[in-house]
Amino acid sequence: MAGKSPLAENIRAIRAERKVWSGVEVAAIDVYSGGEGRVVLELTGQRFRLGVILQQVGGYCESRYALGRPGVTRNPGARFLALTPAGMPLWGYSDRISYCHELALSFDAAELSTRLGEPLRDDLDLAPRPWLSNERIFALSELLSAEVTGGGEFGQLYGESLVLALLVEYLRAVRGPAPASRKGGLSARQLREVCTYMREHLGAPVGLRELAALSGMSQAHFSRAFKASTGVPPHRWQLHTRVERAQQLLLRADVSLADVALQLGFVDQSHLTRVFRRVVGATPSAWRRAHGRRAR
Repeated sequence: MAGKSPLAENIRAIRAERKVWSGVEVAAIDVYSGGEGRVVLELTGQRFRLGVILQQVGGYCESRYALGRPGVTRNPGARFLALTPAGMPLWGYSDRISYCHELALSFDAAELSTRLGEPLRDDLDLAPRPWLSNERIFALSELLSAEVTGGGEFGQLYGESLVLALLVEYLRAVRGPAPASRKGGLSARQLREVCTYMREHLGAPVGLRELAALSGMSQAHFSRAFKASTGVPPHRWQLHTRVERAQQLLLRADVSLADVALQLGFVDQSHLTRVFRRVVGATPSAWRRAHGRRAR
């Protein structure tokens, strides 16, 4: 954010939480104001910015590329997204709004092009776009916002996959209908090498960059091919494999829950418990009581 305008004093508080995945900074931003008058914030940055307004309370907000010139105003409370190129002046304008929740993605265009494995067009993919509505992007943004505010609970691969999926969905939205893509998956050798690598690094942060490199593909192509081969995206395969390995360890009486969490890359025992319960339907302790004695 480059600076603030004179009307920014109407804001009572701004809360922002940030994570970085695949070189993309993802910020979940809450803005609170008095619900009266106007608020104008200068948001010009050095990188491309894709802002997704997920919630508005009390009024409306919009993106403006010229100070004082109205933007594209829709219904109060409506969700929308806007893309602003690097260095282009941008002002966030709101009228009689009390609360706004935004997910903002800041990225370098050249780096994103490399990750997608295809060139991006300045006149289409990266052109200024003050307003767009897309339900799939909103759904992905909600998941990303929850992951940011949850401290990256599901891990690096999950965050990277969501970021990539959201940006790919944006490109699909601005490009319009495209020819059917190839449905081909990974070869048997590629799938074996990738799965072996993830199993051998269950306790370490694994990113799409290294998995795609093993397959000789771009990150976007690898994600599609992996899901075509396994039926699930890479982050979900990794998560379920971690939980499966945790179950194996829990069958042993000499391994504590804290040790299981440490070995498998969870932040702590409570992190393991939350993820395990979501996947299995029971806490690690309850699962161990039900199965550990029988196994021994």
